[in-house]
Amino acid sequence: MTYRAAIIGLTGIAAGPAVPAPHTALGWRMPQNHAAAYALAPRTEIVAVCDIVPSMLEKFKQTWRDVWPNVNTYTDYREMLRHERLDMLSICTPDHLHADMVVAACEAGVKGILCEKPIATTLKDADRMIEAVERHGVLMSVDHTRRWQPEYHEAREMVRQGKLGQLTRLVVTMNGERAMLFRNGTHMIDMLVFFAESEPAWVIGMVDEPFKDYGPRYAGDGGHNPRTDPGALALIGFKNGVRAVYQGSQDTIAYSSLDIIGTTGRVHIGMQDHQMSVALRGPDGPYDLVYRDLSRSHPTRAGLLAVVEEMVDLMEKGGETVSPPREARWTLSILLGILQSAAQGGGRVAMPIQDV
Repeated sequence: MTYRAAIIGLTGIAAGPAVPAPHTALGWRMPQNHAAAYALAPRTEIVAVCDIVPSMLEKFKQTWRDVWPNVNTYTDYREMLRHERLDMLSICTPDHLHADMVVAACEAGVKGILCEKPIATTLKDADRMIEAVERHGVLMSVDHTRRWQPEYHEAREMVRQGKLGQLTRLVVTMNGERAMLFRNGTHMIDMLVFFAESEPAWVIGMVDEPFKDYGPRYAGDGGHNPRTDPGALALIGFKNGVRAVYQGSQDTIAYSSLDIIGTTGRVHIGMQDHQMSVALRGPDGPYDLVYRDLSRSHPTRAGLLAVVEEMVDLMEKGGETVSPPREARWTLSILLGILQSAAQGGGRVAMPIQDV
């Protein structure tokens, strides 16, 4: 069967055009937006889109008229949910608007929801979303995109197999003007959750100096202006003993990386320098390290195409998504814990926390 899908919110990651590969024999580049992912997934069809700005609806129709010439357009997502019999829904609206749409989609009978990150900006909203998807039996993925990239799964398998010894430390860096804690820092904080495979136990956080009076709760504009979403530095402890560092400064040159550190090895994944390397203890003791580059595989699915295809597979076969909402809530609790700690002058905040 073909699954009927829709998108709410058509800016940014939602609806850009598909991009060909450098040679026709190579097909298409891995899609970097939801519409392009659905277009490359053979068993999905966009039947409707929604945006409060009419010009965005017209732009979508012009961009995708050769693929979905009969797409229906709406400016009210509730009207769309009433009139369309949807199997799948992508929610690509600003960060603080996800909750009502997820709940309404569950009540309307949508089977699979692809929600942009972070899951929400308050724990109350995240809990409403989790309650709705679990009560209605709906599948939900939160688009922490690195969870659908092969190198991170290869590195996690090394950890699980004990090739790095016991995992002790995780260090992530997300620097540059767009190092916004909620909009982009959520990707790196989520990688800490992904590799620790444990619930957070405590957080110590500081925000960049221009944000010193930011306060203990999210006060952004949904991900647009970097000066409404702070850069931050944090220490995070997990219940299984893993400790982590998040370094996300807006006042530095752009750079992102992940280091996974165990008792006998380390994996480094760099997003700007494209390094993916492992250092393992050599035969002559702890200071004898053997370095090598990790192989890079080229899977047939990655990124948002993998998000869509995974949802189709799970709707037919059952199972849990690689980015479930309960883990996304752990990520959100760390983000909010950083703000609450910073508002207290950098004191240690114990989990679980509450909205303040």
